[in-house]
Amino acid sequence: MSTVVDRHLGRFITFASCVLVVVVLQLAADVLIPVALAALLAFLLSPLVVWFTKRGVPRVLSILATVTVFLALLGALGWVVATQAVNLAERLPDYEQNIRIKLDRLKHPQTPAALSRTAEMLGKLQKELKTPSPGDEPRGADDGQPQPVAVRVEAPERSTLALARGVAGPLLGPLAIAGIVIVLVVAMLFQSDDLRDRFIKIVSAGRLNLATQALDDAARRVTRYLFMQLIVNATYGIPVGLALALIGVPNAVLWGVLATLLRFIPFLGPWVAASFPVALSLAVDPGWTMVLSTLGVFIFMEVVSNNFIEVRLYGASTGISNLALLVAAVFWTWLWGPAGLILSTPLTVCVLVLGRHVPGLKFLSMVLGSGPVLEPPAQFYQRMLSMDADEMLDLARTFIKERSLVAFYDDVFVPALRMAEDDRETGALAEVRQKFIIHGGRELIEELARDDAEVPKKPMPALAILGIPARDDADELVALMLAHVLRTHGLEAEVLPLAYAAQPEERLRNAGDRVLFISALPPSAVTAARQTFRRLRREAVGARILIGVWDGTASPPELERRLGLPEPGDVVTTLNVAVLALVARATGSSGQLGERSRTGEPGRHEGPKLEEWFDQLIRELAQTFGVPVSLVSLVERDPAFWKVQAAALPALAKASEAARDETLTSAVLAAEDVFVIDDIAKDRRFSGVAVLSEGGVRFYAGAALRLQNGHLVGVLCVTDTKPRTPTVEALHRLRDGARALTAHIDTRLLADPVTAPPHG
Repeated sequence: MSTVVDRHLGRFITFASCVLVVVVLQLAADVLIPVALAALLAFLLSPLVVWFTKRGVPRVLSILATVTVFLALLGALGWVVATQAVNLAERLPDYEQNIRIKLDRLKHPQTPAALSRTAEMLGKLQKELKTPSPGDEPRGADDGQPQPVAVRVEAPERSTLALARGVAGPLLGPLAIAGIVIVLVVAMLFQSDDLRDRFIKIVSAGRLNLATQALDDAARRVTRYLFMQLIVNATYGIPVGLALALIGVPNAVLWGVLATLLRFIPFLGPWVAASFPVALSLAVDPGWTMVLSTLGVFIFMEVVSNNFIEVRLYGASTGISNLALLVAAVFWTWLWGPAGLILSTPLTVCVLVLGRHVPGLKFLSMVLGSGPVLEPPAQFYQRMLSMDADEMLDLARTFIKERSLVAFYDDVFVPALRMAEDDRETGALAEVRQKFIIHGGRELIEELARDDAEVPKKPMPALAILGIPARDDADELVALMLAHVLRTHGLEAEVLPLAYAAQPEERLRNAGDRVLFISALPPSAVTAARQTFRRLRREAVGARILIGVWDGTASPPELERRLGLPEPGDVVTTLNVAVLALVARATGSSGQLGERSRTGEPGRHEGPKLEEWFDQLIRELAQTFGVPVSLVSLVERDPAFWKVQAAALPALAKASEAARDETLTSAVLAAEDVFVIDDIAKDRRFSGVAVLSEGGVRFYAGAALRLQNGHLVGVLCVTDTKPRTPTVEALHRLRDGARALTAHIDTRLLADPVTAPPHG
């Protein structure tokens, strides 16, 4: 009971805190708006300060030079806008006649002749009816009554001082705020390190690592957003100005500059910028050609910018969903007015980062984030529960396009089946949904197999592979997945239906040199696999048996012990490792699975095939990331076992050595996912490492090589001498490459258990 009360109390405190923050933001708007604008400009200008500093300019002079460049650009833009506006004001009277013609056409649109004559006749009749008769003249002019006196109100003449005050008054407020913002920007640039340390001290509550990560994440996202937004706006405003000049709209330079600047305002900015030249074209052209052409330019540029330029330049978004951006724009506009609309996206990015790094505010990340709230297995399982076969197929094809078929089976489909099995064991899964999951799962595998039907496959040596489900339909589904992946590798594999798998059959008695694989999905996988294995040992004499216990977190040696296997190396826990083991068996690259040589030594993956695979992997990674170097850095190496190509390209030997720096490798091994540093020079953890600076390494991305037994053996990484931000697809490729590499190593250990690294 107390736990429930504490949970509700915690939610109430979180809600009350959010309300209090909103109230403070609104009450202190006059103070916070200039501070937020200054922080935004400081984020935008800080890369230029860093650029000057790296070229040997002292920090003070770098800041002064940056501010000078900024003010000069601001002054130049102001001068262009002012001169163009004055020129436009001087030319507007020339378009008065065109405006009158258009207004007249709008008031008196052209109508057919018959309708015009009819309207004229009706007008005459109405006029005659309203004409008074001779005896009905109005009285009062000569009846001796006093007539009303007309009153005229004249405004008093305004003095020159009052006129100046009326004109300058509305401008003084914005100019004062602009001056305050510039002063704050300079102060923030000078004291950026001190402000960062003070902020971390205030918000960290002793968790310096968490606060530092959050601050670095927010700064990186906001800076990148502003810089890319500036580039996107320039690629939007410049073509608009050129197109308007070709059309003949006066002052095209002014409209191009305004289109660039106003596009910083989300949603409304582009159309506000379009309204001015569209209105002007109405006055300039007596017809409608210029108006339609001007409107078409803005519509065309919006489509191109939103669907091509932004996608190309942003690469990865701010991480905020489109709906959240729209709601945030409304919220910040309500809170701070037009300034809030301009600041809405950067401020929402900061709120999103806060939600990602502060445990109590995770709901902000879920509400604002663009990524799926559910993990891929849970998302796929939800589609199963909804009995939506089309959505299941769409999710599968999308995942396979981004990753691979075996990754979809290993990382999505099999974990989703395990969730279904857990719910079935506890009685939480309705029977109708159980039947759909099995039936829909079979249809999905068949549909994916049809997708692969026309893909050419590399011919493989003949190998009789037969899958045996250990217990139920879920085991049979995973066996069908494995058979599908094997067929994509050119191997013919068959799955014995569940109805026949539990009974002796001629194909099992005369197995010969067949390879049988047992498919067992948790829970209760070990017991079912043990019983099936013992039966097959009696019935399939001479066959090699591979057991798949589909639990990627389990330790194969521990499973071998629990299963009571006579020989090590016959258990796999992922489809990827199972495929590699069976492909190795088919190609004869390692002899029989777990087979010993005649000299008693373990079989090894010696020869060129494994070396070529390593070389191909790291070359593909280098091409995917667009970097000159990718390499495998191993924590411990046995020359007889670890045959690894150190670098795909020898162009940056120093960078290859730098990437094996112990500090950097330790950080990758400690990370739960792919470890990325966009710019090492800006990362305080590694910017001072001599081997990195001497090697010229600026970008680094690495994934840990973790074997099935949990042992960390090394890092697969890519490096570059210039900063870069990798795409999500590239990071997926790096993650998949690391998994494929560890799968190769695990496959080798199946045939060579003596050289296996210790557990841990």
